[in-house]
Amino acid sequence: MRLLLLLYFIFTTAAVFGQEKGVITLTDENIGTSFTQQILILEDKSRSIEIDDIVAKKNSAFYQLDKDNPSVKFATSRFWVKFSVKNESDVRELILETARPITDKVFLYQIEDGKVIQEFVNGDDFNYYKKDILHRKNLFPLELKKGKQQEFILEISSGGEGINIPLRIHSAKEFYQQDYKDQFRNGFYYGVMCLIIVIYFFFFLLLKDRTFLFYILYVLFQALLQFSLDGYAHQHFFINNAYWVNRFPPFAGAMAIIFMLVYVNHYLSIKNNYKRFHTTYKVAGILMILSIIFLFSPGKMHAISYPLINAFSLLSILLSVISIFYLRSKKVKVDNYFTLAFVILISGAVIFILGNFGVIKNSTLSLNSLKISSVLEVVILSISMSYKYRELQKDKEEAQAIVLKNLQERNAFMDAQNVKLEQQVVERTAEINLQKEELAVINDEVFSSIKYAKRIQEAILPSDEQVKKLLPDSFILNKPKDVVSGDFYFVEKTTSQEGQECVLFAAVDCTGHGVPGAFMSIVGSNLLSQAVLEKNIHSPAKILDFLNEGVNATLKQNLDNSTVRDGMDMALCALSKDFKHLVFSGAKNPIYIIRASAKDAKGLTEKQSLDGLSVYEIKGDKHPIGKHADDTLEAFSEHVVDLQKGDLIYIFSDGYADQFGGERNKKFNYRRFRELLMKISPLEMTEQSAILEEEFEKWRGMHLDILRQAQQSQLGNQQEQVDDVLVIGVRVT
Repeated sequence: MRLLLLLYFIFTTAAVFGQEKGVITLTDENIGTSFTQQILILEDKSRSIEIDDIVAKKNSAFYQLDKDNPSVKFATSRFWVKFSVKNESDVRELILETARPITDKVFLYQIEDGKVIQEFVNGDDFNYYKKDILHRKNLFPLELKKGKQQEFILEISSGGEGINIPLRIHSAKEFYQQDYKDQFRNGFYYGVMCLIIVIYFFFFLLLKDRTFLFYILYVLFQALLQFSLDGYAHQHFFINNAYWVNRFPPFAGAMAIIFMLVYVNHYLSIKNNYKRFHTTYKVAGILMILSIIFLFSPGKMHAISYPLINAFSLLSILLSVISIFYLRSKKVKVDNYFTLAFVILISGAVIFILGNFGVIKNSTLSLNSLKISSVLEVVILSISMSYKYRELQKDKEEAQAIVLKNLQERNAFMDAQNVKLEQQVVERTAEINLQKEELAVINDEVFSSIKYAKRIQEAILPSDEQVKKLLPDSFILNKPKDVVSGDFYFVEKTTSQEGQECVLFAAVDCTGHGVPGAFMSIVGSNLLSQAVLEKNIHSPAKILDFLNEGVNATLKQNLDNSTVRDGMDMALCALSKDFKHLVFSGAKNPIYIIRASAKDAKGLTEKQSLDGLSVYEIKGDKHPIGKHADDTLEAFSEHVVDLQKGDLIYIFSDGYADQFGGERNKKFNYRRFRELLMKISPLEMTEQSAILEEEFEKWRGMHLDILRQAQQSQLGNQQEQVDDVLVIGVRVT
C-alpha cells in the first residue's frame, strides 16, 4: 500500500513540475474542458496596471488557481489572466469561453514578441453588436494551426458583483452543437416559468386573491433574474445600456425576494398566526428595499449593494423556511408541497449565494443550482397553489351552504313577519289615505297661492301692447324655471335730461328663482317704477344707484346677527326716440350690439364675428345691485353709443348661457350664445324669439315638437332647466 502511494506521489509531482506555467496544450482529448488551473492570474485592486505593464511582468508575479471554474467573491478589482495556447489537436477553428455572461468588461489581447498585435472586446458594458461572436456568453474566436503556440492576456473587471474566471477552449463546431442543446434546456426552463405565470394570472383574475398575484410576481422576477444571469438581458433587452444591464440582475433578484416575502406572509397568514414573524418579514422587506436604493447609488454604496442583496436574500429565504417549520411545530396546517418547495429553494439558493461569496469555488455548480432549484420549487409551489385553489373553492361552497341555510331561516322568519306586517299595512294604509287627503288639500292651497302670485307678478310686468308701442321691432323671451320667476323685464317711456323722449328697457336677474326670486322681482320692479315715474331720474346710471340704495335699505334686516345678502344683476338701456343714441348702464350684466362688420364701430369692442357680422360687447360694472355687510355702495357708470340703422340690441340674464345640456351635458356658454344671435339676427324678431326657445329646448335634450308627448307620457328625458331665462332683442329701425 505504501509503495502505491509513493508511486502516485512521484508521478503527480513529475506531472506538475514537468508542466510549464501558463501554457495550455490542446489535444483532441482535452479540447472543450476547463483549463483554469493552467492559467496565471494577477489581481489589480487599484486598477492602475495597464496592458503594457502586464506584458512586461514576469510570470513569477502571477499565481495559479487550484480549482476549475473558481468564483471570486464580490470585488471591484481588475483581474489579469496570462496564458499561452499550444495547439496539438486537429481542430483549427477554436472558441475561447471565459467569465460569466454578466461580467462588465472582458478584453483579450493577442501577444507576439512582447507586443499586443490584436485586441478583442467583450462584456455587457459594451454594445452587444460590437462582440466578435454575437452570443450571450463572453466568447472569443481563436484560429491556431496544429503545432502553433500563441500567447494571450485576458483583462476582466466588474463593478462589484462576483466574478467567475473559468477558461474553456472549444472546437467551434462542437460548441455550437452543445449550445443548441443548452438553448433547448433554457427554452424549457423559461417556457415552464411563463406557463405558470399565465395560468396563475387567470387564477388571480378568477379568485381576486392577492396571494396568487404575489406568487406570479415572485415567479416573474425569478425568471428575469435567470434571464439576465444567462446573458439574455444584454442580448435582447439592454443591447447598448450598460447602466441597466449591470444593475438588472441584482434588481431582479431583490424584487424576487421582496415578492417571495409578501407571498409567504400571505400564504401562511403570518400576521394572524405569529405577529413577531410578521414584523421580521417587514424588516426583511425594508432591508431589501434599502439594498435596491444602494444599487442605484453611485460609488461605494453601489459596490456594497451586491453583497448586501445576496446576504439579505439568504437571510430572507432562511426566514421563510424557519417560519414554515415553526408554524408546523405549533400544529398550524402548512401544505407539505409548500414546505418541500422552500426546502429545495433554500438548498439551491444557499449554494448560489455561497458561490457568489466565494465559499463554494465551483462556479458551474453554484450558477446552475439556483436555476435547477427554482424551476423545481416553482413546479412544486404550483401544485401547492392548486391545492390552495381547491381549498378556496371548498371554503366558498361551505360559505354558500351557510348563506343558503341562513337565507332559508330568514325567509321563514320573513314569512311570519309578512303576515304580521300585512295587518299593520291595512291599518296604516287607512291612516296614510287620510293624511294624503289632508296633504292634497294643503297642496292645492299652496299651488293656488303660487298661481295667484304668478298673476300678481305678470300684472307688474309691462303689457305686450305697451312693449310693441314703445319698441315696435322687438321680442322678449321670458322662460321662468318655476311657476314664478326671479327674472323680470321693464319697459317705460321717459324724458332725458336734455328734454328728449326716450324708452327705458331693462333685463333684470334677481337672486334666486321661484318664490324667493319673485319677491325680489317685485321689490326691483317697484323701485324701478319709483325711480322713473316718481323721482324723475332719467340717467340709467343714476337709476341703478337709486336701486342700489333702495335694495340695500329694504333688505338690511339683521336676523341672528346676519345680513340678508340678496340683490340683482341688471342691464338697463335708454334708447332715444329717433333710435340714434343709446345710453347703457349695467350691474354685472353686459349688452350685445350686432352690426355689419364693415360699418363704423367707433368706441365699441368687437367680441366675435361671423358671416360679415360682428358682436360688440359693452360690459356692465362688476358689482351687483345690493351689497353684503360692511360693503360700501359703489356708483354705477354709463356708456353712450351711437347707433346705426339695422343694429340689433340684446340684453339678457345668465339663464340661457348657463343651461346644461348637449351631448356632453355642458353649459351652453356665451360664445355659443353669441354665435346663435348672429345667425338669427337677419330674421324677424318674432322668428328670433321662436328659434331661441327652440334651440334652448334642443340643448336641454328635447325638441319642442315632442315636448308635449314626453310630458304626457311622463318620460322626463330632458335636462332640468337650471335658472330663469330672459332675453330681450331690439332692432334699430
